[in-house]
Amino acid sequence: MLMRGILAWLTGDSAPSAGSFLGDHQHRAAAKLADSSPEDVEPIQLSVLGALGAIVAAAALVASSRWLWLAVLVPMAMALNWYGLSVDLPLARRRHGFETAAEGMAHHVCETFSHLLLILAYGFSPFLTLRSATVILFCYLLFSAYVYIRAAARPAEQMAFIGFGVTEFRMLLAFWPLIAMAMGLPASRNDPLPAIDVAVMSLGAVAVCGFFGKLVLEGRKLAAAARRGS
Repeated sequence: MLMRGILAWLTGDSAPSAGSFLGDHQHRAAAKLADSSPEDVEPIQLSVLGALGAIVAAAALVASSRWLWLAVLVPMAMALNWYGLSVDLPLARRRHGFETAAEGMAHHVCETFSHLLLILAYGFSPFLTLRSATVILFCYLLFSAYVYIRAAARPAEQMAFIGFGVTEFRMLLAFWPLIAMAMGLPASRNDPLPAIDVAVMSLGAVAVCGFFGKLVLEGRKLAAAARRGS
């Protein structure tokens, strides 16, 4: 399935295999939670709640450099982040059939703020080095720019990379402290070249090469479409 996702993303195939692995389950869960939300809860309030969850998670990550036990707060805070930023837009559509410009803006601002804050917080935590966090931040900004540009042209498509969408990204942010502790990463963080840096930089290089390969393929498709239209 992973290889099908890679090929689908590179070729621009919009088949379900190119979507997020957990996207369908996440959408169903969010719709059920939106249906059961109290009438006095507003979508923008949920967006802000999601951002607050990210702030708590980021604070726990940074503070865990001194008090490692605070890492257990990260999954709980990320659950709050998921709830707020997954239910806000379904709730808006349930209330009036669509999300307003203000509701859509609040969602995207809070979601982008959450991701940037958490990536930076990981760089100052014992679970990732600042070098690795910088590489991840660069890749995130690069791919986010591509997502927003392509979504403007093809708003109906699911935007996920090799099956890795926003839900999977949140899960990785939530549970990475536990994975890192199981792998012994905090103890190796001060090595001259930690293994995690080698892994992240290698994956980042592959991702960037794949990204530019994708741009070349997209450019050829656009050129072919322009020739057919002329």
